Amino acid sequence: MTELERDLRALRLDWPETPDVASRLELRPRRRLLVPALAFAVILAVAAAFAVPQSRSAILRFFHLRGVTVERVGTLPRAEERPLAAGLGSAIDDARAKIVLGGPFLPAAHGTLYERDGIVSTLLPGPVLLSEFGAPEYLKKFVTSNVEWVKVAPNVQGLWIAGEPHVVFFPGASPRLAGNVLVFATGTRTVRLEGHDLARDDALAKAREILGTAAG
Repeated sequence: MTELERDLRALRLDWPETPDVASRLELRPRRRLLVPALAFAVILAVAAAFAVPQSRSAILRFFHLRGVTVERVGTLPRAEERPLAAGLGSAIDDARAKIVLGGPFLPAAHGTLYERDGIVSTLLPGPVLLSEFGAPEYLKKFVTSNVEWVKVAPNVQGLWIAGEPHVVFFPGASPRLAGNVLVFATGTRTVRLEGHDLARDDALAKAREILGTAAG
């Protein structure tokens, strides 16, 4: 062995550590999978919540449809029980209704029209109270009864409220108890049908009749 070889063997070199390339390459796909995994976990959590009646009720506590907001509560606020014809306002003609609503009252054939604070109403046989208005977020309802979304027409969704009486707040009037109600929106207008003995199918049939009159 030469002197040069001995000197080289005696050298002590501190080599840098070999980088952990493999673990870095594995980390990237895991990060990419993290977002879909979290999204899937959220979907599972929501599905689990809807599977529990108490959680489902909490999630579906609020309903909103154009000019009406419905809130599900444990106890109804205090309210009076009044006839459907009470507090409808002053009698008006078709010309005045058209000005208030921005268009003719629906349906074309109707009884006496009344107007109060931008809401135009009439009484139909049943009796059923038909009210129409164009202002947004006009009515507030508090319910302990059943509330469900219903399909009134191909592009028209409605809210059906039935069972125990609920409380409705009309503008300019004290709260009152209301019976079964179907609410739906057409164009820029919100339409409301109310009757103590109003059945779901009858309400939907009347709503479709009104929409058919509007289309004609």
